[in-house]
Amino acid sequence: MFPLQRGNELVIQFSNTSHQHKISQDLILEDYASLDVNDSDKILFTKSQSSNKLFYDGAAAADEDNNNNNNNNNDSNNDDDNKKKKMVHREIERQRRKEMATLYSSLRSLLPLQFIKGKRSISDHMNEAVNYIKYMQNNIKELGAKRDELKKKKKLSNYYHHHDNNDKPTSSTNRYFTLHESDNGVLGIEITGGAAAAAGEEEGVTLSEILGLLVEEEGLEVLSYLSSKVNGRLVHSVQCEVVNSNSVDLFELRRKLASLIQ
Repeated sequence: MFPLQRGNELVIQFSNTSHQHKISQDLILEDYASLDVNDSDKILFTKSQSSNKLFYDGAAAADEDNNNNNNNNNDSNNDDDNKKKKMVHREIERQRRKEMATLYSSLRSLLPLQFIKGKRSISDHMNEAVNYIKYMQNNIKELGAKRDELKKKKKLSNYYHHHDNNDKPTSSTNRYFTLHESDNGVLGIEITGGAAAAAGEEEGVTLSEILGLLVEEEGLEVLSYLSSKVNGRLVHSVQCEVVNSNSVDLFELRRKLASLIQ
């Protein structure tokens, strides 16, 4: 029962096979249980993650669809607004061109034929319109100068008094004057006073007043002057030199003389 080894030594051996087998089974069961628990946890965790992922993915997809729909709606609204703006712009441009065509036609109808003959473009018509305006302005200036000259002559005729060979005054005030300009640049002035002045009552205009008007106010150079009695009336005759006829305003001079003898 007890084997002997060399040297007659007694060796006692205990068998631990069953114990090892039991320990091994326990370890296997524990490992299996541990494996079951861990695997179930992993499976449950994985399922939970998957469900959450599916939930979040669905919500994200719905949000993305909503955003896409909103973007599509915004794009559609923007397109509609752009179309409306383009339509309004086209209508405004059409009206503008129509009005400009009407204005060009009206301008062309106002221009004389000699200004637009052989010229069809709008730019040529515009240039000729400018030339026509300048032409009319010059005509207006010339006609205005002629009108002023006619008015001056008419007013001069009102102040110019004629008398007959008997030197009878035609003025209702019994005093009158004549003014004439000769070709050699001599201005002659003759003023006839009334009967009272001829009687020595010193009524009417004096020679000094006449000379003061001609020399001091008008700046004329007096060549000669004479006072005499003709048919009982006092007559003043003055001759002045006129260097430049344009420098003397005969109308204004007649007005001043008429005011002086009144």
